[in-house]
Amino acid sequence: MHSGARRPSASGPWSDEQLDRWARLRRGGTRHFIWSHGVLRWGGFMFWFSLAVFQYAHFGTPFSLEGNWLLRVLLALLTWTFVGYGYGRSQWHRNEAIYRRQRPDATAGLEA
Repeated sequence: MHSGARRPSASGPWSDEQLDRWARLRRGGTRHFIWSHGVLRWGGFMFWFSLAVFQYAHFGTPFSLEGNWLLRVLLALLTWTFVGYGYGRSQWHRNEAIYRRQRPDATAGLEA
């Protein structure tokens, strides 16, 4: 996305630029993609966002230390780590299926 490239979408075929972007990302391997894109990026955003919304809704400020704040943080961290992992894994498999459909010559021997 640094060069103005669109993210790969499930609706319709990908452009050559999108295919090249996925080819670069997939070289890092499955684990790296899941942890960096699923857990850290998506799960990390959702962790901070949901925690801030909950804090604001219940205590009037996202920075409140009232109540059992440590339990809320740990529960949110565990939840969004798990959900982010699932999200990253589903994105990997979806993108791989689209990529292999459009580039059948792609190697299947990537890191699991």
